[in-house]
Amino acid sequence: MSEKYTNRLLKIATNQITRELDLFAKKYDMTWMQMSVIDYLSRQSNTEIFQRDIEQEFFIQRSTATVLLQRMEKQSLLYRKSSLDDARQKSVYLTEKSRNLEQQINQFMKRRQEILVENFSTTEIATFEKILKFYIHGGEA
Repeated sequence: MSEKYTNRLLKIATNQITRELDLFAKKYDMTWMQMSVIDYLSRQSNTEIFQRDIEQEFFIQRSTATVLLQRMEKQSLLYRKSSLDDARQKSVYLTEKSRNLEQQINQFMKRRQEILVENFSTTEIATFEKILKFYIHGGEA
């Protein structure tokens, strides 16, 4: 199988996953990325989360994270307040509106993972994740 073919399949799969996530998120008047941030923040309930943590988690640039979080604030999906440890830093928190969506989002994300587990072995999933990390890190193993 050629590299071009593999890259093309990866792009097609990415598009399909994005469509599925967007379709679910649209029901709640948000994007898949906003939904993913809510899912991430809801699983970090005992940890103070900053914008830089979101940048690292989703491998996005600072400017992208800034726009994303500003839009989420405007939609009352999250709010920021000064850190307990460093007043110069802003911590990110879910609003009541997001908390009300948390269960549906977490169930959707969990079900997506369950579908993988039902269709592929632990070894196959580990190999797939290894390949994805290869692409994420710019083609370096």
